[in-house]
Amino acid sequence: MSIEVAKAIGFETDEVKALCTDRDAILYSLGIGYSSDPMNAEELSYSYELHEDFKVFPTYTTCLHRTDIFKALTSCPGIPNFNPMMLLHGEQRIQVLRPLKTGVEYVTKGKIANVSDKGKGALIQFDLLSSEIDDQGKKTLAFVNTLSLFIRGLGGFGLKGNPVENIPALPKRPACKEVKQVTTPNQAIIYRLSGDINPLHIDPNMAALGGFDKPILHGLCTYGICAKAAIQTFTQGNGDALKNMAARFTSHVFPGETLLISLWKEGTRVQFSARTQERGLEVIVGFVEFNEKAKL
Repeated sequence: MSIEVAKAIGFETDEVKALCTDRDAILYSLGIGYSSDPMNAEELSYSYELHEDFKVFPTYTTCLHRTDIFKALTSCPGIPNFNPMMLLHGEQRIQVLRPLKTGVEYVTKGKIANVSDKGKGALIQFDLLSSEIDDQGKKTLAFVNTLSLFIRGLGGFGLKGNPVENIPALPKRPACKEVKQVTTPNQAIIYRLSGDINPLHIDPNMAALGGFDKPILHGLCTYGICAKAAIQTFTQGNGDALKNMAARFTSHVFPGETLLISLWKEGTRVQFSARTQERGLEVIVGFVEFNEKAKL
């Protein structure tokens, strides 16, 4: 089995509409660790809808598109049927063009922008473009998700492609800041309610089939936790300052583990990496870029 390039590149999904509600925005924030201490008033702006500065956390963009990625890939005529356990989420990038708002409807269209033969599998760049819809029905591009997906067993079609190179090497100097974030044993159970209901993250039997001792935390939950660390450290909690974020998932996290997040600031960009305290294993590496108006 291999990919038929001409049929795969340029394939587009149907549009998907989603309303951003207070409840969903709060549930996402809880899923990435906000208000784990209910006495921390500083975090209420993302977890209490009546807060005077209530906001939607920017990495909710990774869930709000509401696109079923596996269904989209299997509906593409250029991609043969494959076992979902062979699909790996390698990297994720977001571009936030307009701050997210509750009460606003968004519409998303997906597109396969690039495929690359990696020998043992295929690397697919899948773009999700999400637009805000106003009261008159006008669409304005609000955010973009770019996913790098690796499907094991689908290599051999020969095209090297033009994969997006998102992640620069980390600085050699010591980190500007180290942040410790304890995940909770039920964090994956909460996070999955924001849309990623893959049983790998809740069912011990499915986790075992995937080669894990127990269910693992969603990579995009770790992604949101790292964004939270950068935002709280450098923008006084102002998530609207985030413009771009990209990360590579290098290993898994078990719910309940402690993440040690290293942050390096250079201008408006903050590079980061996170490792588990218990196993000393790097799990994610990437960067966050803030807009020029951010007071870093």
